[in-house]
Amino acid sequence: MSKVFNEELAAIKANAVAYLTAFNRADVAAVLATYADDGVLMAPGMPAAVGKDELAMVYPGVFATVGFDMTYEIKEVVQISADWAFVRSATEGTETNKATSVVMPAAYQELFLLRKSTAGAWQTARYCTSKIGPTV
Repeated sequence: MSKVFNEELAAIKANAVAYLTAFNRADVAAVLATYADDGVLMAPGMPAAVGKDELAMVYPGVFATVGFDMTYEIKEVVQISADWAFVRSATEGTETNKATSVVMPAAYQELFLLRKSTAGAWQTARYCTSKIGPTV
């Protein structure tokens, strides 16, 4: 693999890691910074949120109702063209219902579709997460 290719894969992975880390901290600004302006969130049980304005409304609501203590594992990083790539990850840990303080185990799988911006930064164009059930 060429050095440029390895640097691209590292930058692609870094975007997903930045998102997963910011999400676990409930850092809305840092989560939004990983998205392209027209980014889309497809989350369990919710309609798609399209664009940073909608995303800026959705994430505070998520973090207000649920606390997350998750660990992630990057499973796959693939650059599919000069300006498109995907990252597949798995996350597990606990979720705390903030209304009831009930802590439950949880596991998710995620797929990030990233697009390289005109400025050369990899950004999340589409993000899909699905809950695969409580961990045991």
